[in-house]
Amino acid sequence: MVKRMKNRVAAVVVTYNRKDLVLECIEAILKQSYSVEKIILIDNCSTDGTEDALKRKGYLENALISYTRMDSNIGGAGGFYEGMARAAQEPYDWLWIMDDDTIPVRNCLEELIKANDIVENSRPIEGLKSAGRPSFFASAVYGACGEFMNLPVVNRKKAPNGYAYWYNLLDQGLINIEMATFVSLLIRKAAIEKCGLPYKDFFLWGDDSEYTTRLTKYYGDAYLVGRSVAIHKRAAASPIAIKTEMNPQRIDMMHYKYRNAVIKHRYYASGFYVLFYILQSMTECVQCIGKKFGGKKLKAVIKGNWEGITQYGKFKRYIDDQLRKDS
Repeated sequence: MVKRMKNRVAAVVVTYNRKDLVLECIEAILKQSYSVEKIILIDNCSTDGTEDALKRKGYLENALISYTRMDSNIGGAGGFYEGMARAAQEPYDWLWIMDDDTIPVRNCLEELIKANDIVENSRPIEGLKSAGRPSFFASAVYGACGEFMNLPVVNRKKAPNGYAYWYNLLDQGLINIEMATFVSLLIRKAAIEKCGLPYKDFFLWGDDSEYTTRLTKYYGDAYLVGRSVAIHKRAAASPIAIKTEMNPQRIDMMHYKYRNAVIKHRYYASGFYVLFYILQSMTECVQCIGKKFGGKKLKAVIKGNWEGITQYGKFKRYIDDQLRKDS
């Protein structure tokens, strides 16, 4: 029996040229033990027949699904910006965010909702308001063959006595985290209203780590939910790394990864950490010289680091404005 609880949830899915996977993703959402109120599907101008495939399945006539085909590919960052902006205008309590290659198991959403009840009913940590006001919950993510994937960053903040408190709800299957990826992420709408929308100009890679860091820094803590499981059917179940990347088109796009990381580190960490990151990335890339695509990789890293330095001001103005609108 499908359960309907007090919290209204809209799922936001972004797709691009993965018609078979997005159909599987939508089917998994529709079969959840906890029903969503709406599926907001953003198609980044797919050219593989995605719209026709959705039409054949009857999804374009399904009142539960809101489908928007963009005029061009605006990247994952742009797609989530558009989808979340639409959902934020409606009376939902939570937005459930995922890529088109995310396949949530049947009780995935239900366990995320239960996690919020656990946090709300838990004993407050003295001196810590953020722990009792969660900004988002993240599912445990595995690859198609059970590989560990999309690991979040554990919360390093400390309780008043000086020790980190990331395990404060470990007995309930929850781990306190500070950053995660857009692979089955349940975000509180009030946190979005406080912190704004993702930075769409990031285009690809790093938009989720920046946004989730923004949520935990300026709204409230977040949790990895061990009982909520999603399968991530990404082509490779290993971390994205330029040293091992052999697709020349993806190598050309890697400058986004380095640009976005430099910008994020400068905003949330320090200039010293940015320098350390740049030196580290250059060292890794120099090791590729003389190997296949070595020159192309070096060019991507240099371009990304330079763009991160020169484009930082534009990013900072956007984030500052997003945070200021609620003050």
